[in-house]
Amino acid sequence: MVEAAIYAFAERNNLLGIKPIGNSLEIRLAGHSDASGMARVRREAILSKATSHYDLAIVNDWADAIDLPDRINRIEHEIGDPGYVVVVAEAEGELLGFAIANLRNCELQALYTKPNAIGGTGRTLLAALERRAFAAIPFLVCDASLNAEGFYRANGYTEESRNDFVTRRGLVSRVVRMKKPGPQTEPSS
Repeated sequence: MVEAAIYAFAERNNLLGIKPIGNSLEIRLAGHSDASGMARVRREAILSKATSHYDLAIVNDWADAIDLPDRINRIEHEIGDPGYVVVVAEAEGELLGFAIANLRNCELQALYTKPNAIGGTGRTLLAALERRAFAAIPFLVCDASLNAEGFYRANGYTEESRNDFVTRRGLVSRVVRMKKPGPQTEPSS
């Protein structure tokens, strides 16, 4: 009970640490051995969350946009590339989510969490990713799915535009281009 209250206070006051108290959620940098689990989490998250805003054909195409071995290779490359920040969330040895930022493009490329009993997984992942990214870059942009738009708004992102995304099978889906500036720094005297 006390641990939950401490974690709620930390969330409300933006004091999230890397390992919240009381729910065993751990955020850490991804390793190459995480790539296949990340690919599975991505697919499960899309299939479980996107159907509220997109047709099933679009959701299936999005979930399977790249063959699994190619997706794993791409993730492994991003994990090993210093131009990326890749973090994962896990609890009791189970991978629950991940986030990837391309620092060269100032772009939040991915943030996926699979359904789980631990609240705030996405928010905690995003905060950890932003801490690392904003140490190197001035802002982050992302193409938010319609089902994730509210999440990003609640976390300080603002809409720049709405765009059509064409899937590999030629299906068109709407995404929201969003942006968040990094923390403001004091002007030097």
